[in-house]
Amino acid sequence: MYNILIFGDSIAAGRKIDKTKSWPSFLAQFFDKKDRDFTLVHNLSIPGDSSNEVIKRFPVEAEARCKKIYPDDHSSIIFAVGLNDTKCLESRDNPTTSEEGFINNIGLLIENAKKYTDHIIFVGLTPVDERKTAPLDNVYFLNEKIRVYEKIIDGECKKRNVPFLSITEEWLKSDYLKLLSEDGIHPNEEGHQKIFKKIKLLLI
Repeated sequence: MYNILIFGDSIAAGRKIDKTKSWPSFLAQFFDKKDRDFTLVHNLSIPGDSSNEVIKRFPVEAEARCKKIYPDDHSSIIFAVGLNDTKCLESRDNPTTSEEGFINNIGLLIENAKKYTDHIIFVGLTPVDERKTAPLDNVYFLNEKIRVYEKIIDGECKKRNVPFLSITEEWLKSDYLKLLSEDGIHPNEEGHQKIFKKIKLLLI
């Protein structure tokens, strides 16, 4: 059995779009066409989760799905989390998770995942439309913060030789607003397709 575990937030959960059009769903559909019997994609994404929540639930959810029954059973673990860590409350410089705390969390997620597999992937953060998110009901999602936190993920992955799928800088250099849904935060179907095509290359 090949288990692909995805730990993410509302983006990977498919908020604001048809759930069958999220990148984890595209991934599941892709593997279904190749192998309906031995590959399972587990989307363990919960809206609102930051790295703090994923750390708490990771051991139980990974243990239940990464058990080896046959010698060739193996797993991949994908983390797609961090945007909610950048979320600032009441002001533009009060992130949910401090930079130091985020560094520690990313390192801990990687070390915990290595107990189950050597194939770990981190997905970068998608930028936002600040015209709609700065602020949004006394909450700020800011591209400058997103850039900083994506660089933290990149740095921690490089230290531990973990593949990292960069998103922020590439999208910011393009007409990325067309990849977002109406709320200015969550990718639309086109955005999810773009993410899926890159993740697929790291899994085949």
